[in-house]
Amino acid sequence: MTAGRAPRRTCLACRQVRPKAELVRLVRRPDGSVRVDAFGPGRGAYVCPEEACIRRALNRGRLAQAFRQPCEAGPELAEEVRGAWQRRSR
Repeated sequence: MTAGRAPRRTCLACRQVRPKAELVRLVRRPDGSVRVDAFGPGRGAYVCPEEACIRRALNRGRLAQAFRQPCEAGPELAEEVRGAWQRRSR
């Protein structure tokens, strides 16, 4: 990696490559639930904080594909993503 260049990740929904700091990181817990986790170890999936991307990421099995295992994303995950982004952008 070139010095001074921020890490980049791809949004799970829109597939746009963006600086990691512009995305919200999701992780799959051992029980299969998906949560927002900015710092945890392991495989992460990233989503833009935009409403369309949040909806798209939580539908159509995209999370299971990203984590390469079955997972459970409850309706509260969308709110958790929005909240994480709002706290970070203050």
